[in-house]
Amino acid sequence: MGKATIILITFFSCCFAFAQKNISGTIVNKYTKEPIAYAHLIIPSQKRGTTADKDGKFEFTVVEDWIGSILKITCVGFQDKQMELVRGKDVIIYLEPSVEFLQAVHLSNEERQELVRVNSFRGKRSIGLGNFSGGAYPSMFARYYPFDASLGAENYLKEVSVFFYREGRHNAKFRFRVVSATAAKMPKDDLVEPMIIDVSYKQAKTKIQMPSNGIEVPEEGFFIVVEHLFIEENEFEEIIHLKVSDSLKITDIKQKRYAPIFKGIIENNGDSYSYYMSVDGWKKVRKLKMPRAGFKEEEVVAPAFKLKLTN
Repeated sequence: MGKATIILITFFSCCFAFAQKNISGTIVNKYTKEPIAYAHLIIPSQKRGTTADKDGKFEFTVVEDWIGSILKITCVGFQDKQMELVRGKDVIIYLEPSVEFLQAVHLSNEERQELVRVNSFRGKRSIGLGNFSGGAYPSMFARYYPFDASLGAENYLKEVSVFFYREGRHNAKFRFRVVSATAAKMPKDDLVEPMIIDVSYKQAKTKIQMPSNGIEVPEEGFFIVVEHLFIEENEFEEIIHLKVSDSLKITDIKQKRYAPIFKGIIENNGDSYSYYMSVDGWKKVRKLKMPRAGFKEEEVVAPAFKLKLTN
């Protein structure tokens, strides 16, 4: 992966010099008892976490001192849950469906003529958007889009193209979401059932078609969200060349990362409402310290999406 990829490097190997415990189990629907695919498990105090697999199963290693910490479990369509991190295997974690999920969805059954393409980024500098957590816990990115008054009284989102960075491509899955916005332009509620998207290392982009002929866009606008899944099939090793001081260099530091690496576009802060998910919730991308020479104070990074809207 190139130097341009945004990462927050976390060195945690020293933490594992003392006792470790493997925690494993399954996440299931409280009412149906069916497994929940790709739920996230995060220890906020340690900024560590993982993702359950397609069968709801999870396993990760924690150090002894983390036992008793708060474990937060989240998944789209279910209420967040917090519990004490305990030792053991075959732990069953129940999540309760969210009653508010997808209540505001309106789909178009008509084929519409007028079409607007949104977010051309030709000529802009690009950068890789990897794991903002340094591979420590699942991350996601969100970009805001306003209601397009030029289309009239109604907007429908028809298609979204998600772009991937030219280096570090890998066969992978990610979760794709369309989310409503608050008046303050913050991500809010899902507008459509989230989709698990498969991509191959050969793909520079993937086109995602919306249900029916489009999703109605709220007047407050909406967000496109892409979500990393920390699952085994998405794992890859990245070699970091890190200069510690003028007299000492550390090279070939291997770090576990999770694909895909999304393409990001550098733009002015005033033009962008892009967020990343931290253990404390959504935060503006501009609050990150970008480890790249040449970044200007007013520049931020936004995920590279292209949209098709109709009326």
